[in-house]
Amino acid sequence: MDLRTANTFLRTLGERVRYKRHQKGWTQDQLAIHAETNQAVIQKIENGKSLRPRKIDKIAEVLDVNPAWLMFGDQQASYLSDEAKEFASYWEQLPPNEKARIKMEVMRIANHP
Repeated sequence: MDLRTANTFLRTLGERVRYKRHQKGWTQDQLAIHAETNQAVIQKIENGKSLRPRKIDKIAEVLDVNPAWLMFGDQQASYLSDEAKEFASYWEQLPPNEKARIKMEVMRIANHP
C-alpha cells in the first residue's frame, strides 16, 4: 500500500507509526533502538499520549518516511536534498540583515531570469 492509500485510514500519528513499524516487522522496542529512544516513548506515541515527540525526525528517518507525513499525514511534503540542508545550515548562521539582502537578491533573480 502506498502512502496516498494509507492516508485514508491512518488518521493519527500513532496509527502511522504503528503501520510503518509493522511494515518493517519491528517491535516497539526494536523501533526505539533504531530511533535512539526507549520503548515507552514509542508506546506513548502509538497510544496517542505523545502528540509532539521530540524524536520525530529520527523516528521518521528510520521508518523511511517524511516527518510531515508521520506527524500530519501530509504526503505532499518532500525531503530536502543534501545541498538544500547544507544551505539551510549556513542560512541559519547569517545575521538578519544578510538574510534580508540575500532574500531580495534571490527573489530578483527568480523573477527576472
